[in-house]
Formats: sequence, structure tokens, C-alpha cells
Amino acid sequence: MWEIPRPRRATVKFWYAMQGDNFKVAMEQKALWTCPRAGNRALKETRSIIFEMQPGDLVFHHAKGQLRAVSMVTASHINFERPPGYLRRQGETDSGWLVRVEPIATGLTLPYTKLHKYIQPGRPGPLNNATNMYLGFLSRLTESDGHSLLGALNVTLPVSDDSLLGRSQDYWTDEETDGEALGAVRKEQGPLREHLLQGRLVAPCSVCGRELPSGLLVAGHIKPRRHCSEGERRDFRSAAMLLCSLGCDALFEWGYIIVDSRGKILPGVPAGTQPLSDAVARLIGRTCTAHNEQTANGFNEHRRMKLEGIR
Repeated sequence: MWEIPRPRRATVKFWYAMQGDNFKVAMEQKALWTCPRAGNRALKETRSIIFEMQPGDLVFHHAKGQLRAVSMVTASHINFERPPGYLRRQGETDSGWLVRVEPIATGLTLPYTKLHKYIQPGRPGPLNNATNMYLGFLSRLTESDGHSLLGALNVTLPVSDDSLLGRSQDYWTDEETDGEALGAVRKEQGPLREHLLQGRLVAPCSVCGRELPSGLLVAGHIKPRRHCSEGERRDFRSAAMLLCSLGCDALFEWGYIIVDSRGKILPGVPAGTQPLSDAVARLIGRTCTAHNEQTANGFNEHRRMKLEGIR
């Protein structure tokens, strides 16, 4: 008999699920399911991690050698009989546990051979070492590793949504206000970020210059990506720079800071509040380290678009 822990904590945690043949049915049913397995203690313990998963946590889904999706836990575990589509393996019962999830990114293709570039190998994570995966069902990820993977996949951490997490609301009671939250995947984003990091676990932001863990750095397009041609998106030398998620990414994306022809950071569109103005002021006069011959045209286009109000 397993003792089921019932943790109570407010922080988001990250989990890695090895699903194999069950991946497709799990995505269709928006759920993770497992059951006891006799014999192998390690496999039993890795399945028991499902008891720790709480609403708001993030799950990385792995199948057939690649990280393929990210979901958010929407309801903690309940007792549940084997769902349709789950094959029974030797030593398993049909009585188990189910956790509800909501997919937030699908169609991902990050090979397991590249995982070690973004997360720390070793238990209790999903990597035994840089080239070997742990074959248990669930693994724990540190907060740093979770954010690093989100950055590599260009997946934005969802804003907490009361309806998604099953909490009560005092507005919007209909089932709809649109649906189908999934969109197109930026296939080049992972390799682009890999190109910028060059294997570093700590690197400087191109705008503020602060040395930060890679999980806090994003591959920020210089010229807005939606305005880039296919060729511009493919040219990693000129497409993007490392920007920190502590503010520089948003300030540049929204045009509150721009970069002139010499690489100097200037104020862009007017700041609407004093705290925003103060954040901009701290960067004015610095040199953007990503400005060079290859990127100069992208910075010129960014500056023109933002000052002309083009999003």
C-alpha cells in the first residue's frame, strides 16, 4: 500500500513524463494516468510522483525519443480505472490514478540527445547522464531546469487562469469565449537559442549586460519575427539576440527601448508610468552587445517600426 502525500504549496513545479505509446491518448484525453506496478521498486516510486502534482504545475511530455508537448495540471490526482487506449503491461492492475492536464504547446520536437544542453543530467530529473534517459514514468525538474526548457521551446509560462485551475470566479460563466488555444510552432526557435547560447549555462543579456542562468534568457528577435521573411528567420547571425526575462525582453519587444546605428540604446515609444520610465532610464546610453554588421539592418527595422507604431 502506498502512502499518498498531499502537499500544500503555492509555487509552480515542473515534471517530466515519459509516455511512449500512451502519449497520443493522453493528449486526446487531456490527462495523465498510471497505476501500481509490482516488483520494480524504482518504477513504483516514479509512478507515485503523480500524487505530488498540483493545479498550475507544468508537465513536459516525452514520447519516441523526443520532448513533444507541454501541459498545465488542472486538477490533482483522483482514483480512476484504466482509461480506454492504455495497454495493460505485465504486473499492472486496472485501478490507478488520473491527473487532468491542459495542453499549452504541442507539435514540439526536441530530441532527448539535446536535453542535457538545457537541464542538469542526473536524478531526480529525466536524464541518467547526457546521453541516457531514465525510463521511469515521471521525474522531477528543478525550477531552473523547467524555465530553461520553456525558453528552449519558446513556450511562454501561462498566466494563472482561475477557470483553468478550477477555482471559483465572479464573472464569465459561459462555456465559451473562443477555444483552441494552440497555435503554430516556431520550429527554428530552439536551434536559434542554442546558437546564441553556444553551450553556456550562464550568459549575459545583450541589453543590460547582466550575467544570468540560461533559463532566464530568451532568443529575442531583433526585427519582429512576424515581419521577417523565411530567409531572415533562417539567418541566425542576424535574426536575434539574448534578452533577459527580467525586463529587457519586454522593453525591447514593445519598443520602449531602441538601438541606434552605433549600437547605443535610446528611449523609444513614450513610457506610460514612472516605474516604466525608470526601467527605461537605467538602460539608456548602454551599448547593445548584439549590434554588429550582420544585425544592424534588423535594429534599423525594429527602430523604424516601433517609432511608426508598427507592431
